[in-house]
Amino acid sequence: MQRIVQLTPPALSAEHIKEKIICIRAHRERIFQIDAQKLHDKLIIHNYGQGGAGWTFLFGCVQEAIRKFEHEVVQNSHYKNKPIAVIGAGCYGLLTAIMLARKGHRVRIIAKETENLPSHKAAGLFFPRPRKCSTQEEIAQFYARGMESYSAYLQIIDGSHPFINRGPQLLPAYFGREIDPGFGPYIAAGLIKQPEAVTINFGNSKNYDALEHRIVYLNATILMQELWRTIKELGISIIKQEIANFADIEESIIFNCAGLGAKKLTGDAKIIPVQGHLITLQQQPIEQLQYLINFQVTMTDERGGHREEIIYFAPKGDGIVGTTFLRGTDSPTANQHEFDRLIERCRNFFGTNF
Repeated sequence: MQRIVQLTPPALSAEHIKEKIICIRAHRERIFQIDAQKLHDKLIIHNYGQGGAGWTFLFGCVQEAIRKFEHEVVQNSHYKNKPIAVIGAGCYGLLTAIMLARKGHRVRIIAKETENLPSHKAAGLFFPRPRKCSTQEEIAQFYARGMESYSAYLQIIDGSHPFINRGPQLLPAYFGREIDPGFGPYIAAGLIKQPEAVTINFGNSKNYDALEHRIVYLNATILMQELWRTIKELGISIIKQEIANFADIEESIIFNCAGLGAKKLTGDAKIIPVQGHLITLQQQPIEQLQYLINFQVTMTDERGGHREEIIYFAPKGDGIVGTTFLRGTDSPTANQHEFDRLIERCRNFFGTNF
């Protein structure tokens, strides 16, 4: 008989709802883009398209982008010791600038916005599953970049990371049997332990068979604070400016971490905006909610049809629930009805309105 895990459900009544958040993420079909391009007299290193899994692949993608840059400098010595511009002030832009500065490069950040970005809003689930349409070569890239990132997060947890002190933590995570989060290679590499089949119980009539993993949870709020602290310590300058063309930047070396803005800069048709809905909670017994939930449920839409939707919970702040993944939607105000659907399915799943 499998173990029963007793969990405290989050409170989901109206007074426990703090904020309803719509986040527009830059998703690239098949796989994110990390490559080097020579455009006129400039060397451009692209690193974008991770939308929906940005924190998951952060360290691996940034390190791979810098490796591509260093390879280009070896092949083209006239780029050596030139100042560098980084476009974007999300987690990718900040981490890129930090790692370049720590290597001795002169670097500045140019960004349209520095606050209230998708990097701040992210819920924090480490979810490295490749995309269904990815090729075998692309799947290998997902695994390589994801495991490199996961190793960095483990470094932060054990106190051995060179500049980030806090943000991730190891938590029990409960996945529905229908969800494959992509942990297979991580288990094989010894980074994640084998999961255990359990039954989770919320102290009411709600019981679910699940796989219990113990994985890294990524608190995006704290991680962004750590990145900004390091930016300030290193004295990296930030210019608030919207870049419409790479030619508008005076530096001859550019790291393009523009997220959704990369679509306009590059004309990359594979970049698709994805709208996500999240609800932050308040007045929760957060010390009793130190777990992650990721389940798929079938909901009936307004036309009577069925739609597969996600139940997600993480202990970010006083708790956060979500989420949606609405492809092709770039409006921060459309689909407000999705919040009602989200609350409905979460209340039904956890078995509580209180």
